[in-house]
Order: sequence, then structure tokens, then C-alpha cells
Amino acid sequence: MSIVAFTLTGDYAHFSHPATIYSSLTYPIPPKTAIMGFLGAVIGEEEHYKLGDIKYSIKIDKAIVKKSFVFNGIKSALSSNMHIKEGYQNSSFKKQFYRELICSPSYTVFVDLSLLNQEYQEKIIKYLKEHKTAFTPYLGINFCLADFEWIEIEKLEKIKEDFTQVHSFTRKDDFEFESDNFGVKLTTANMACDVEKGRVFKDFQEFIIEIGGENSIKSKNRDNIYQINENRVYFV
Repeated sequence: MSIVAFTLTGDYAHFSHPATIYSSLTYPIPPKTAIMGFLGAVIGEEEHYKLGDIKYSIKIDKAIVKKSFVFNGIKSALSSNMHIKEGYQNSSFKKQFYRELICSPSYTVFVDLSLLNQEYQEKIIKYLKEHKTAFTPYLGINFCLADFEWIEIEKLEKIKEDFTQVHSFTRKDDFEFESDNFGVKLTTANMACDVEKGRVFKDFQEFIIEIGGENSIKSKNRDNIYQINENRVYFV
């Protein structure tokens, strides 16, 4: 299998949740579509939906901390009429809105490239190893710049047990509740796992995510869980 691993960090991140517009919420982790976009930025593939054959997993490296920030917006920013008179814009068309940001995010990302064509695979591996990008990568939105670092995989093993602990997310249907796991901090997220041309998001799936960054959760194994170095992760 062509599995790669890398850290993904930044000062802030925002992975837009579709539930709201002006009070914009964020997912705690990058959805698969965000990782497709990140890899597209790395190798210079603008049509990142072409990378939809990847499988991925995410480990949260430290507790998720979110804060809401106020931003100044323009109601008619996408309109042909910007309501400018004598060089000044009418202030009544401005609006403040809140956006939820993740502070100092840190993730370990695992990506299975084996279903991509060989050219994509070779270019992604080369650019990640060399810490090189074609476009500026970011964490969800363009002012949240992303940094990354290649991780050498020294141990890779497919897990055979029917149920096992994982250090990543798992699908809600595969999650096994443990009543004695007191330290675990859980949340759910309904995230897109694919995107079509024109940014049409699809294949939404419900996930269980441990956001504390320290504890594992128990998951059913659908032949998609791997031991990678010291982490056991669930691919989707």
C-alpha cells in the first residue's frame, strides 16, 4: 500500500461546517475534502476533486481549542453593485459576523494513495518529503496558513481483530461505547467524503471524534484499520 504520513499544523484553522453562514462553525478536524484540497495545493492540482480516490485518517495531536472571532464583512461583496458613491462605500452594507477558529491546531495525517494514478502518487510523495508546494496551502480558509512535515513510516501493519482501540476518528456506526473510559472527550461530525466539479460536496458520513488528543476510542474493524508506527488508525 502507498500510505504516507505527515504532520499538519498552523496558528489557526477553520473547516467550514455547513450548518451556519454568518455564525460560522468549524469541524474539529479537516474533512477528507479539505485534505484533497491541501494535496492539490501541494502538487498544483487546481481540480482537487480528481484526488477523490484517496483514503485518509486523522489523529488529533493535542486538545482542540476553539474561539470565536469577529470579522468585518460586506453584504454585497459578490454583487456587481458595491454601493460606492464619491469614493466611499455605504456603511449600511457592511456587517460584522463571528467565525469560530481552532487555535494552534496540530494533526497527524495518514493518506492512502494507492488508488491514485502513479503520477499523482510520485508527485505527492516527492513534494511532501521536500517540504515543497506549488500553491500556498491553508487549513480550511486562506488566512489560516498551513505547515507540514513528512513522517517516515517504520511500521505498517493491517489489524485483524474485529474490534480494536484507535487513535483517530471512526464512523458512528462502528463506534463502541466504553462506560469506563472516563477521560475521553467525544464529539460527532457529519462530514463530506467526496466532492464533484463545481465544489458540489457529497457522501456525507457521521463520525465520532476524540477531541482531547490523548485518549483512544474503540471501533469495529471493517478491514480498514492499520497500525502505523505507534498509532492505530481508521481509514475512510
